[in-house]
Amino acid sequence: MPTHLLLAQSPTVFWEPEIPVSDGSIYGNIRPRIVVAADNVPMVVYGKAGGALNASRWNGTGFDTPVSLLPANMSSYLASWTGPDAASKGDTVVIVFKAQPIEVGNVYSVRSFDGGITFSDTIRVDDHNLGVAWLPSLDMDENGNPSVIYMAHDPVWVHPRYVVTHSTDQGATYQGEMEIALSIPDEACDCCPAEYVINGNQHALLYRNNESNIRDIYAVYSTDDGMTYPSFENIDQLSWAVTSCPSTGPHGIFSNDKLISVYASRAGGTYRTYISETDATTGLSYVSTTMMTPPASGAGSQNYPRIAGQGDTLFVAWQEAETSNNEIMFAWTTTGSISELLSSKQMVNTTTTSAQTNPDIAYKDGFIHLVYQDASAGDVIYRRGILGTLSVEDEMLSSVQISPNPSVNSKFFLNASDYSSIELIDIQGNIVPVNIIHHSSQTEIDLGTNYGTFILKVSNEKGDQTIRIQNSK
Repeated sequence: MPTHLLLAQSPTVFWEPEIPVSDGSIYGNIRPRIVVAADNVPMVVYGKAGGALNASRWNGTGFDTPVSLLPANMSSYLASWTGPDAASKGDTVVIVFKAQPIEVGNVYSVRSFDGGITFSDTIRVDDHNLGVAWLPSLDMDENGNPSVIYMAHDPVWVHPRYVVTHSTDQGATYQGEMEIALSIPDEACDCCPAEYVINGNQHALLYRNNESNIRDIYAVYSTDDGMTYPSFENIDQLSWAVTSCPSTGPHGIFSNDKLISVYASRAGGTYRTYISETDATTGLSYVSTTMMTPPASGAGSQNYPRIAGQGDTLFVAWQEAETSNNEIMFAWTTTGSISELLSSKQMVNTTTTSAQTNPDIAYKDGFIHLVYQDASAGDVIYRRGILGTLSVEDEMLSSVQISPNPSVNSKFFLNASDYSSIELIDIQGNIVPVNIIHHSSQTEIDLGTNYGTFILKVSNEKGDQTIRIQNSK
């Protein structure tokens, strides 16, 4: 009976093997965050117990030796639920963190102009001299100028609220802090991290509020590059009542005319991941909240979701436990459809011993970059996904093989000579021209300067077979 390969019209995500970012016993693995520099180069920042922070940059085959981000006399405030944050535009990378001790340590940043190869000395971000400043997060505009939010308290640990400070010189200096949620009733949930999101002149603060122990997620919105914040909206509306801070916050992106947010809530009795749509055409207007596909076990839990994407192409990652062992889950849509997100759920990690937690995700040019914390090896794990748009429903050839893969000098050798056609397809679904040389028992395929990951489609009268190949510089 012939074997069929079914890749439907909807795109497919091809996952490459898991790669450790560094030796976790030396450099740590706590709460990794990932950004993508120029030329689709990922860079990961993560912490080690005691407060050390390290950054590792992809070099084409693995990650470089980590760069220490802190001076010898400084440590950062670090936990499984909070730590450094990072943003990038091209090769401009800015990382923010809270320095120890928690009561008097300031919020600092370091910056890089070479995509994370080298970093500056620490730069103070906050100007909050009375009380506590902590839980920083940031995003960056198209000019590489970061805006940082952090939670500010008055002495001693009272009046928690989120403030923002902008930089107009790519993070060399920061303006005075601006309170931007004064019109929202009550106060910020006092230890839930927040997020800041920028898209052109649109800026949004996403944070968990505490209104008489109702801990819904709010968005505060600006359409003038963060000069004013005239509108806000409850984008959660689950009315989760809890008397202590749950230490889990939101994440979000702008998608077309919407603000798309993900977060965890226990409003239904068990931690679940939710996705919220908010119209952002004029001000903010709540649209919907949808629970992501829950664990099969009713007692299972979900937490710490992250979202990435562009336009209608969206990717969500989160940690999930059926019972007690967390795995990393992932879902995607290329149409902006929430139902497509619900139906595409899959587990990303292949190592299932111990726990995999605290994912982060970035997306650029058809590549999904995912990192998470692995308790089995004690490392940060990186995995790259490739968004393909193939449409194939044909019989497979039974014995087509290609080598070497990855290539050597841009050349591959196919063991089959009895084919009717060969097509090379890039991750966007486009056919790429290649040079094909016929030999008696094999076929040479020369990709030249077409570098990256491709799908090779080989056809003859028996059908088609697709093979994923990699051509590296």
